[in-house]
Amino acid sequence: MKKALTIPESAIEFSGDSTFVYLIKVEGTKKSYERHQITTGLSDGVNIEVKKGLTTKDKVRGPQIVAETKEE
Repeated sequence: MKKALTIPESAIEFSGDSTFVYLIKVEGTKKSYERHQITTGLSDGVNIEVKKGLTTKDKVRGPQIVAETKEE
């Protein structure tokens, strides 16, 4: 049985034919992120296989949350 590295599909940024994730470079109060290209494989609609570009030691930023503003 071969193990596959998977991440939440919501953490991926799709740009044209390329896929990217943001790796956490500095933690704590001054977090910084680095855009990193990856190669993906199979998806179950929630998680997606990463074929190339990540290791199990990499820390990936989750999806960016954009606050909704209500106009009154």
